[in-house]
Amino acid sequence: MPHTTESPAPGVEESAPAAPPLTFTFNGEVQPGQVDWAREAFTRVLAHAHEPVLYVHATLTQHPVPAVSVRVDVNGRPVHAHARAASLHEAIGLTADRIAVRLQRIARDWESRRGRHPRGVRRAD
Repeated sequence: MPHTTESPAPGVEESAPAAPPLTFTFNGEVQPGQVDWAREAFTRVLAHAHEPVLYVHATLTQHPVPAVSVRVDVNGRPVHAHARAASLHEAIGLTADRIAVRLQRIARDWESRRGRHPRGVRRAD
C-alpha cells in the first residue's frame, strides 16, 4: 500500500519565497535515510530552477526493482523524470541528474534555446 508524506524543503530562509513542500509516495519498505537523501538531492537540484517551483512529488519504489519517479511543476511547465537502478540510492541520484538536465532544457533564455551560442555568431573551431 503506498504511503504519502509531506515535508518542507530544508534550509529555506524567511526572506526567501516559500518553497513548495516535497511530497512522497512509497511503494515497498523505504528507509527514512533514503527519504532524507531524496529530499536533499531534489531540493539541491530544484534550487537551480530558473522559475518558481510550484509542486514536487516523488514516488520511491523499493520492490521489485528500485525506482524513483519525480513530477515537478515549474511555473506551470511540467517536468518529469524516472530512473530504475540496482539500489534506491542510485535511482535517486540518477533521477536528480535527469531533473537537472530537464530544468536546463526548459530554461527560457537564449543559451538554452540555441545551444549556448547566440544566433548568427559562429564558433571558432
